[in-house]
Amino acid sequence: MIANDLAAKIASGELAPGVRLPTENALAKHYAVNRHTVRRSIQRLVMEDLVQVTQGRGSFVRRPLINIDYSSDIYAPSDVNIELAKRGHGHENPVRIEPATAQMAKALQIKISDPMAVIDFVVRSADEEVLALISRTMPLKRMPGILDAFRETQNLPKALERMNIRQIKRKWVRMRARAATADERAALAISAHTPLLIVGCLFVSVHGDPVFHDCSLFASDKVEVYSHAQLG
Repeated sequence: MIANDLAAKIASGELAPGVRLPTENALAKHYAVNRHTVRRSIQRLVMEDLVQVTQGRGSFVRRPLINIDYSSDIYAPSDVNIELAKRGHGHENPVRIEPATAQMAKALQIKISDPMAVIDFVVRSADEEVLALISRTMPLKRMPGILDAFRETQNLPKALERMNIRQIKRKWVRMRARAATADERAALAISAHTPLLIVGCLFVSVHGDPVFHDCSLFASDKVEVYSHAQLG
């Protein structure tokens, strides 16, 4: 009865998306039941994707998931804003040079420890909610002026055009999940129980040469990632 009543209020808009539900004690008093009954009712709403519980903050009416379409836009997910991070993801500088790891060397077809240009971005929704942390990694020997071009334009597509790279496509997309670190949870405003959705993409030129690797860390409780186009 409690779950059905709260679900009806959510459906009618009386409890709007993002609104914090009353505390368990308040709900128990309102419905004249014990807290255990309230907790089971809230858990049912969580299972129905109507409510989200954030540790230390309470229970909130879940906002609709934001659709991230990986087939319509080669540079950034659709219907969101992408901007340069104020600080790097785990680094002081969001625009930097790093030696290639074995994994990145394989993806970018370079040697281990070859220099890579790395640029960190933040993806935000229209209401400024942080949805993802992005790192885009490029082979510096293949594009020696890419960081200077980016600093001048503050726009990666325009910077790539200065490198005479005007057409790129995704070669592959790979997804997995893992637990978020404390810094990632703080940046994405997610709870300790919310996993990260990690989406890795490799972009190549029309000749098939790797241009950059894109690694996006999504708040899995805020987005739905999909692709409906055939990848090359």
